[in-house]
Amino acid sequence: MLKQVQNHFGKNIVSSPLSINAVLNMVVAGSTGHTLKHMLGFLGSKNIHEINSKSRKMMAVAAGGGGRSSENIGNGPILIMVNGAWADRRFPLVSKYKEEVLEGIFKCEVNNVDFQTKPDQVVDEISSWANTASRGLIQNILQRGSVDPQTILILANGLYFKGLWDSDYKFDARRTKKRKFYPPDESTILVPFMTSRKDYYYGSFDGFKVLKIPYQCCQPNNFSMYFFLPDERDGLRNLIGKLNSDSGFLSEEYFELTKEKLDEFWIPRFKFSFDFNVLEVIDDMGVSFSRIENPRDLSEMVHNSDDAKSFSLKMFQKSYIEVDEKGTEAAAITCMNIVGCAMPQPKKSNCFVADHPFLFMIKEEMSGLVLFTGAVLNPIQKD
Repeated sequence: MLKQVQNHFGKNIVSSPLSINAVLNMVVAGSTGHTLKHMLGFLGSKNIHEINSKSRKMMAVAAGGGGRSSENIGNGPILIMVNGAWADRRFPLVSKYKEEVLEGIFKCEVNNVDFQTKPDQVVDEISSWANTASRGLIQNILQRGSVDPQTILILANGLYFKGLWDSDYKFDARRTKKRKFYPPDESTILVPFMTSRKDYYYGSFDGFKVLKIPYQCCQPNNFSMYFFLPDERDGLRNLIGKLNSDSGFLSEEYFELTKEKLDEFWIPRFKFSFDFNVLEVIDDMGVSFSRIENPRDLSEMVHNSDDAKSFSLKMFQKSYIEVDEKGTEAAAITCMNIVGCAMPQPKKSNCFVADHPFLFMIKEEMSGLVLFTGAVLNPIQKD
């Protein structure tokens, strides 16, 4: 998906695949018929049972594996995942879906609302929820007037992550200094770069390098940030294409790194936010989720689905990330609106100098779940 997002926007990107999957899984678990088959194929799952199993796994990782907030576990990273649902009174949720899926698996806060006559009031409620879920990093996720009065359900996921670098990999802010960075427009800018003389987990591949920095961990979860740096200054597009190929962004060889002394090591500080239309990007991948023609495909999710001729889907995400000498803070809010349509070559030296556009990823090592991915084209570009 990163390739499609990059093609659309050509600027700094941060998104959360985990947050998107959580919302799609909530929809799949209440679907049937063609919609179910279509979405299972896209998500690479055989049936709802497998989807629910994956959803329990991601919720367990977010809870630190112990059924409690990882925020309270020592000095390890804070990882909070919350889910919300706002169902219109005209289309109440089916009890089994509400109790077993939303509340049982996703620990979801379910709200009964009136989209038809009070859409702006619901917008305010959701924006307040998103602000809390993101620790204030993402505000006004919805604008007044942006929600269709014919909306029957909004499903949302909020993800917040904060991690300090492992004590062996802390950066000394006194060593941070401004260096040249080369954005895609062939200009040159000065940005603050962090450095260290530690040995890092590092690997050199065909046309790019990978470097890993672990966060302070607390079992059973173990989080790290990966940087994917093209050898060529203008190599980002080729790198995205390579990682988007059959080998995939999660190819194991890219994470089998060895600890090495680097001849030179610099990475920039950066902070920015990014939002995008998720379904528009999925459409570019050759899969369309924007419309459900048979309203009965949602009959296991909401009552009175036959009162609509069809359903249109809208899905968007807004994310934020900041990386500095201390560590990383990131958040994402993903919303799915279901609207009823009325009846009618590698270099030899061991250097890692990220002075040109690069990719990044935050990954939980034990489960393999990817929390955030993105691309930095200009470290001082705010949004």
